[in-house]
Amino acid sequence: MPVVGVVISFIPISIIGYQIGGFTTVIWAIVMILIIHAVETYFLNPKLYAHKTKLPMFYTFIVLIFSQHFMGTWGLIIGIPIFMFLLDIFEVDQNNGNNQQP
Repeated sequence: MPVVGVVISFIPISIIGYQIGGFTTVIWAIVMILIIHAVETYFLNPKLYAHKTKLPMFYTFIVLIFSQHFMGTWGLIIGIPIFMFLLDIFEVDQNNGNNQQP
């Protein structure tokens, strides 16, 4: 569903780009939106999830891929919370070996 917002935002940006510089500006605007969206989707979101849940970014990215594959859009929304719940159930230590005891 978040992709729908990106597609809908193409309309006003394309109209403004066409008024300012024609089709060339419209193409550049669309390319820039796609690049920004790709960076956000594939780098920033997993990094933010990883930081907030204190999981490695690789695990977060893999959980998002698998949960989207098996549960669709809902998997992207509830995949990380379900994974965190399973870690709590199985009592997996999430401190990455940084336990320092006196």
